[in-house]
Amino acid sequence: MNKGFTLIETLVSLSLLLLAVLFSARVTVFALAQARNSLLRFRLMEKLDYYKNYLSSLSMAAPELAAGDHRQESGEFRISWRVATAGAFLKRIDLLAAAPACSLPQVFYKSKFIQEAQDD
Repeated sequence: MNKGFTLIETLVSLSLLLLAVLFSARVTVFALAQARNSLLRFRLMEKLDYYKNYLSSLSMAAPELAAGDHRQESGEFRISWRVATAGAFLKRIDLLAAAPACSLPQVFYKSKFIQEAQDD
C-alpha cells in the first residue's frame, strides 16, 4: 500500500492555497488604500477646523475676510474660501479643503455682533 499524495492532489491543493493567498493580498491592498484615504480625510478635517477657528478669530475688517475668493496652499493641501456678505453684520464663509484625491467643504457664518460680545 502506497502512502502519500499523488501529483494531481498536490497541484489541486497548491492551486487552492494560491487562490487563498491572492484573495488575502487583494483584501490587504484594499484595506491599506482605505486607511490612507481615511487618514487623508482626517487631515483635511483638521485643516478645515484650523481655518474655521482662524477666520472666526479675525476682526470683520481683516483682509482675509474681505468679500471674494481667497486661497492658501501648503504642501499637499489647498485651502480656499469665499467670503460673501449675508447681511449688515453677517458674513458667509464657504471653506474648501482639497487634496489630490478628495476635497471637503464647510460653510459657516461670522457675525460682527458675536465678535464684539466675545471681546467684551
